Amino acid sequence: MEASTGPSKGGRQWAHLFSSSAGQNAPNTITVEAQSVISTLSINQVPNYKSLSTVIYIWGDDPVERNDPSMRKGKEPWTPTIYRNLSNVRISSVSCSSTYMMLLSSHHRLYALGRGEYGQLGLGSTVRFVGEPTIIDGLHTVSEVACGMFHCVALGNNGKVYSWGLSDLAGHKEGMTTFKPTEVSIKADPVKCRSIDVNDSLTVCACDSGHSLYHWGMTFTGFKIDRPQLLYSFDKERIRKVSVGKSFALALSEAGAVFCWGDSTYGETLAGCHKPNRSNCYLPRRISHRDIRNIVYIAAGGRHALLIDNSGRVISMGENMYGQCGTTPSHHCGPSLIEFPESPFVTTKVFCGMRHSACINNGGQLFTWGHSSNHKLIYTTSVESLIQPQNQPGVSKQTGKKSCCSQPQLIYSLLNEKIVCAGLAECYTVVVAGEGIVGAQEAEPYNES
Repeated sequence: MEASTGPSKGGRQWAHLFSSSAGQNAPNTITVEAQSVISTLSINQVPNYKSLSTVIYIWGDDPVERNDPSMRKGKEPWTPTIYRNLSNVRISSVSCSSTYMMLLSSHHRLYALGRGEYGQLGLGSTVRFVGEPTIIDGLHTVSEVACGMFHCVALGNNGKVYSWGLSDLAGHKEGMTTFKPTEVSIKADPVKCRSIDVNDSLTVCACDSGHSLYHWGMTFTGFKIDRPQLLYSFDKERIRKVSVGKSFALALSEAGAVFCWGDSTYGETLAGCHKPNRSNCYLPRRISHRDIRNIVYIAAGGRHALLIDNSGRVISMGENMYGQCGTTPSHHCGPSLIEFPESPFVTTKVFCGMRHSACINNGGQLFTWGHSSNHKLIYTTSVESLIQPQNQPGVSKQTGKKSCCSQPQLIYSLLNEKIVCAGLAECYTVVVAGEGIVGAQEAEPYNES
């Protein structure tokens, strides 16, 4: 049988297979759809994307698959779970916890995915699990969302804070577990908030036009605060973003200054980097370092942090046992500049998980590095699909230390897609590609009437 290949058209190649004898059956025609070949030159330019419809990928220990074994049938562990049911919804950010995640659309609506036994999904008392992104009713103007282990917090465009989930952490006066978004009362009169973030058990928000920080939950010193309480007031600075790690937090001012507080065992607050355990600070204080000026973006992970300055440089500090700071693994590092030699584009967003990191540049490219278990770094999946590893008795598959990556790796498999945001949990990575444009149509609300 002889094969001939026709011209490539619109990213498609047509292969026509003809019978060797004209007297036999009629010719068979097979259509093969192939991805464009990635060359070194294409890394340095923005490609002509075949599609800008939204696609959601989950690599690693997907919380949905974990709760729905039927999804694992016939699926290799190194392949991602893919969701296309929000193809015409532009996703602006993702927040992840170990069992569930929240997707925030450009139309300020929230979608829940995963399992929440304590109301974390915000879908009512009878819904504990959803296997596809599901819109949360009652919230129409969300600007930020943050997922804790047992509670979730959202910030409205009107400056109001909403939370739901376990009563000990949600911060409501009634002290009851809430299964739907409920406004949090901060002080006696309305207080406009500008930014919120959480870890597994602590919520921090910037209020009073950024002049004050409030918190509730389990503090870094081990005290439990049931209701929102003033943490700190600034005389001149106005905080525009907060980010909370496992035992520390960062606050970014409008002037580009970074304030930190919490545990500094690994230098995550840049206090006592050379003398860990001696310089913990539990009230915000400004980081004074020549490399940490004019900061425009912050992200806090388990025990490390990433910053972007106004020239696009990425700065890391904190624990670096798995290379999550983008340098040779060590107990701690900071501050250190991360290099991206494979791409000429400028980094615009950084993301921190418990022990791994990621970033997106203005070319729509994704880089990952750090702890590698569960294939959450994505690039390791292509290796295992070719070489089946042999598990050694007594050796944990989850350590990820031996195969950790201390240099940012460009994810070549996604170069044909425009990456817009990502979310990093301890054991999985969420990547969102596309801008919600289906065909020639602009992004529209999906089921958001």
